[in-house]
Amino acid sequence: MATVSDLPSPLLNENSGLIYFASHLWTINDGGNSNSIYELDTLGNLIREISVIGAYNVDWEGLSQNDEHIYIGDFGNNSGSRADLCIYELDKSQIIDPNVTEIVAVKKLFIYEDQVQFNWPLNEHNYDCEALIASNDSLYLFTKNWLNEEVNIYVLPSQWADTAAAILIESFNSEGFITDASRDPESGNTMLLGYKNNGANLYTSFVWILWDHEPFDFFGGNKRRIEIGSVFTLGQTEGLALRNGQEGFVSGEQISSVITIAPKLSRFDFSEYLFQGNANISELHEGKLPLYPNPVYNQIFLSENTGAFQIYKTKTLQLVLAGELTSNRLDISHLVGGSYLLKTPRATQRFLKVNSPN
Repeated sequence: MATVSDLPSPLLNENSGLIYFASHLWTINDGGNSNSIYELDTLGNLIREISVIGAYNVDWEGLSQNDEHIYIGDFGNNSGSRADLCIYELDKSQIIDPNVTEIVAVKKLFIYEDQVQFNWPLNEHNYDCEALIASNDSLYLFTKNWLNEEVNIYVLPSQWADTAAAILIESFNSEGFITDASRDPESGNTMLLGYKNNGANLYTSFVWILWDHEPFDFFGGNKRRIEIGSVFTLGQTEGLALRNGQEGFVSGEQISSVITIAPKLSRFDFSEYLFQGNANISELHEGKLPLYPNPVYNQIFLSENTGAFQIYKTKTLQLVLAGELTSNRLDISHLVGGSYLLKTPRATQRFLKVNSPN
């Protein structure tokens, strides 16, 4: 992690949520602040404040985007008692105009399908939320579980009327509190930002990197946790924005306690973690390797029987199997269904693994 700067504008002291759009960063402030969205350059300098009309900042915590819209999650819920949870939808085609200083929001109310109790002690429940990922047809909410320091994923449609029920689809032991999430639509890579109290209120921040998974099956592929630093260097980390599949920005709000720590903007490049053990594309374009059958259930038969081999997932070039050929037969029964590349010293060939009908 490299600190870009302290955020110079006092308007950003309580920033919470971050996206990268149109070569700039965009953020919001959390509860008790104005109903505004802020445009920044990548050094953290404030470019523009846009008032969101038809919205009220009860506790804005999440920010995300799809092709057409920006979404603001008003779902901060420390008490677990809120019955007015909502998401505001903004039109990207309007916000991109540099002269715009106001934008009208569409308010979308929701509830959690499994929440039946609304009377909790403060910060002793699993219905707080600070992270949001938008696709073109769905919104995914990542909760901040005060009780067990895990994360639940709920899903909503991207469009609805009246009040929608967010459906619980998955849980994961994040080993800390999740405060933001970001997904790169091109690679499908996802990252979750969080923090953990290591005792005596000594907080450190982390990022979960999630990759090589089917679309929106966030925890179904590879997972790696990266410790990124303490509040003394990063502030209270609340915003995460991917610029591509491995690079992006983290923002931290101001800490005012025994000491004051200014709000921060930091930059990261996690390519060394994300692609370790993966192939370079240029290594895999070497001609054709005779193999059969294709598609294949359990065993591949090859024209060669000696030398090293590697098998990569086609989409991500992640290495999933390697070894030495000892015969013309290669067992791949344990691989999940999908498209792969088989590389030997002589050539490379794509094949499709399908599940056995037996």
